[in-house]
Amino acid sequence: MRKSRRSPRLTATDWVDAALALITSEGVRGVKISQLCEELGVTKGSFYWHFKDLDALWEAMAVRWQEINRLRIAELHELTEMPADARLIALSTMLISDSHLTVETAIRDWARSNDKVAETVRSIDGEVFDVVDRTLRELAMSPSQARLLAGLLVYAGIGYIHGHEGLPTPTPDELQHAISALLSAAVAPPIGN
Repeated sequence: MRKSRRSPRLTATDWVDAALALITSEGVRGVKISQLCEELGVTKGSFYWHFKDLDALWEAMAVRWQEINRLRIAELHELTEMPADARLIALSTMLISDSHLTVETAIRDWARSNDKVAETVRSIDGEVFDVVDRTLRELAMSPSQARLLAGLLVYAGIGYIHGHEGLPTPTPDELQHAISALLSAAVAPPIGN
């Protein structure tokens, strides 16, 4: 990622993308103004031209992360020939990738101390919930069944984001099996009927 020569015309998006790349490669501790300047080959003045402080950068990173997630979700929606259950598995697999988890965990941690980042995280969660809910309705679930299962899946995903380092990572086959089992159970008649 290191630039070979000085790039005086960086945009705010260049800074944000560099910060997201640093999280992926070096973790949260890598996101320092001095480290970013070194990576981009510029001075701190360039950073302060675009951002008031590190908090402002994190807020921009959360917004950029939301944009990236929206693009991924839109790409899945464009795959209308893919069955709805396969789209759920594809979304789940995408959300548990190592690079996604590293950034997602960092942004959620930052959201605990920054209201603007927290609002962006809530918005992302709502968008993912809506996608899952709509997809479940495509599988002929009632609105209440879809809402309940969508909530369960999104909560499980958020829990995985926070606890993944101590838990085994499911394979795509395991995800497919688990989601298929959940879908079957959700449409089965209640016990005792």
